Amino acid sequence: MSVEQGRSGWRRLRVGVLAACTVWLVLQNLALAVLMLVGHPADALAAGLVVARTALNLGAQLFVIPLAVALGLALAAWLVHGVPVRQTANEEVRHER
Repeated sequence: MSVEQGRSGWRRLRVGVLAACTVWLVLQNLALAVLMLVGHPADALAAGLVVARTALNLGAQLFVIPLAVALGLALAAWLVHGVPVRQTANEEVRHER
């Protein structure tokens, strides 16, 4: 098998996957348009609003976990490095050996 045949096979596969995805999206949008025309748009929009609110609530709850992890790591780093101690002007500095 030559390099050109390998590349053309890969290219054919990519074009086939792109065509399949395009057909799927066209069918999906066609089905949504038919549902909107046949059904009641207000009911469909109300259902979509409920789904969006649910997704927002779950997403907000799941956002807390990475935030807590980030704050915990920041606290751990701060505790490990510590706060530098400042010397006052009146203190003597001793260099002991």
